[in-house]
Amino acid sequence: MPHTAEQEHDLAHQAVLALNKAMTCAYADALTGFQERMLATTPVVLALFDGAGGRMILHRPGLPAEHAPTVPPAYQCLKALAHSTVAVYEILTHHSEAGPGLREAAHHHLHLNRNALKHLPNSGLKDADIEAAGALLTLNQTLLEEVLSSTGAAPDGLHDYAQQCVPSVIALTDRAAALQVGHWMAVLDGWRAALGTSWNDTLAAVNTLYVTRQKNILFTVLAQYLGEEAIGERLMLFETPEFTTTPDQMLDLLARVVSDRGIGCTFFGHSRVMDVEILGDAARQAIVEETKRRGMAPALPPAAPFDNREWPWSTDPHNGTGPSTLRTAVGHD
Repeated sequence: MPHTAEQEHDLAHQAVLALNKAMTCAYADALTGFQERMLATTPVVLALFDGAGGRMILHRPGLPAEHAPTVPPAYQCLKALAHSTVAVYEILTHHSEAGPGLREAAHHHLHLNRNALKHLPNSGLKDADIEAAGALLTLNQTLLEEVLSSTGAAPDGLHDYAQQCVPSVIALTDRAAALQVGHWMAVLDGWRAALGTSWNDTLAAVNTLYVTRQKNILFTVLAQYLGEEAIGERLMLFETPEFTTTPDQMLDLLARVVSDRGIGCTFFGHSRVMDVEILGDAARQAIVEETKRRGMAPALPPAAPFDNREWPWSTDPHNGTGPSTLRTAVGHD
């Protein structure tokens, strides 16, 4: 019995889609081999985001992966102390009305603050850090005590409390950043020296959440050693919705990006074409045409060259009218 027109259409659709399925399988098989060759010939640095100041792993051809020492524990203490204010804010703004939930959360956090304040002198932090942390914990404690002694959910003094916290928060974050940056630059000093001229061929990848994409610390530290010319070429930033990413996931994505450059060069004459969605150019043109047809002005950024070295920071000082640094935002600059 001959096929109906609808059946013929479905068969044609399936036959065409089978091509993409076959491509996916062929691509996956080739990518596994490419990753093995990449690690056998090229040094790779993976920089992974976490709550302890990050992780770095060096893959050297022919050698086991080398895991760098972690950032000194003081970093986590300083970060925890600065973050303590966020908990106070969230407790008071989450509970819009007084009640058992507010009292329980406030009482619990008050206990944590008192305990931290009690043990702070033995934390091993520098005197200036202990002073800033003590001031912060005292402010937390005072506000939480006020909440527990009143019938209101959020005291009128929440904004004043926040403003009083700012100098200590900035002091603690400055110190934490100095520890983190100093640690990773010392690690990279050693790795660059050990690799010698091979450092010039090293690939590096950093994972990031959306909120840490701009002004990413690990990426920016690596840029100091690989050079701005390596951005997008040998130094890559991979966004993820997850707080952490496994090293294997990072290697898989790095291999994919580097492998695809052969495709871009062979088909389109430029190795970086496949670094972005190849439908993007066609979609951009379609957006221009469709918005024009609707009498709309297209909202599109300028088209940058495929091999641009755009820094992952907001860099145009004329795009916007607000402050450009935390210090200027709070009037401490």
